[in-house]
Amino acid sequence: MPTILQTFRHLRRYEQVGRILTRYGFGQILTQLGIGRAITPGLERLRFRPSGILRATPAERLRMAVEELGPAFIKLGQILSTRSDLLPAEFIRELEKLQDTVPPTDFTLIQAEVEKELNKPIDQVFPVFDPVPVASASLGQVHLATLADGLEVAVKVFRPGIDKLIEIDLDILLELAALAEKRTEWGAYYGVLALAQEFADTLRAEQNYEQEGHNMDRYRQMFAGQTYVRIPRVYWETTTRRVLTMERIQGIKITDVDALDAAGLDREKIASRNIAILLQAVLQDGFFHADPHAGNFMVLPDEVIAMMDFGIMGHLDQVQRLGLVRFFVALFGGDTE
Repeated sequence: MPTILQTFRHLRRYEQVGRILTRYGFGQILTQLGIGRAITPGLERLRFRPSGILRATPAERLRMAVEELGPAFIKLGQILSTRSDLLPAEFIRELEKLQDTVPPTDFTLIQAEVEKELNKPIDQVFPVFDPVPVASASLGQVHLATLADGLEVAVKVFRPGIDKLIEIDLDILLELAALAEKRTEWGAYYGVLALAQEFADTLRAEQNYEQEGHNMDRYRQMFAGQTYVRIPRVYWETTTRRVLTMERIQGIKITDVDALDAAGLDREKIASRNIAILLQAVLQDGFFHADPHAGNFMVLPDEVIAMMDFGIMGHLDQVQRLGLVRFFVALFGGDTE
């Protein structure tokens, strides 16, 4: 948990977070935690003024606030978008938009990051490198490119300069979680400090693209005998901690029902295969994709499921897997005891 010295050192960022939350109508959270006045005098009197915010629903305002708060909060919002057990449906629908609408980083900064990581001019490594990203996530963005041998690839580049901001925001999230657990019933009920710590550990691990590449290799080996799973290959000669070069795969987003139907794909088969992938990973291998929002799953011809973004993975030991197997057997057998 952050120390008092860290809290004071991050005071300017605390003020920014407080003002953003208050402008979008969530300043009462800070008041509930007892830190509204401490962060900045007059914060509680601040009101959201722009007409666009005033017309927005609470769910829309939460999504807009998260977007403005930056990478760590966007990642948290993306994870929450998969938790329909925690949030109402309208909030889930809004947070799902974070999967696709994170504003991209300026290409000059991306180019500089690639050249620094690979220690070569970008055109020597990638004769073709599209400056417009095809995907823009909280930590990085993906560009289509071509290697010197003509192979078409997708290049994932970590957003330059966000490391320090992420660490500051993780400190703040841990501090707020500790206060919530101590001062609110909902914080104590959900054990939010442990959840925040797990999120912080996960987000720090996700910043290493070399580890993500190894996760992809392991997952591809796990499903080597299954024709309905596709995991992009990693090209290690042009992969570092901040740049990940992988096989280019294009398909239909798994939740785009209209496009799936237009392509003549069998939705029931897609759902069945998706469940089979999950059960094998969780119950058999104990190593599973732990960021399963819709932006990370695409469908290819013949109902093949392609999986992306292996920065967050889950691990289960043999005892945990056996416990889950027993749970499922009891569940389907109606054995409540």
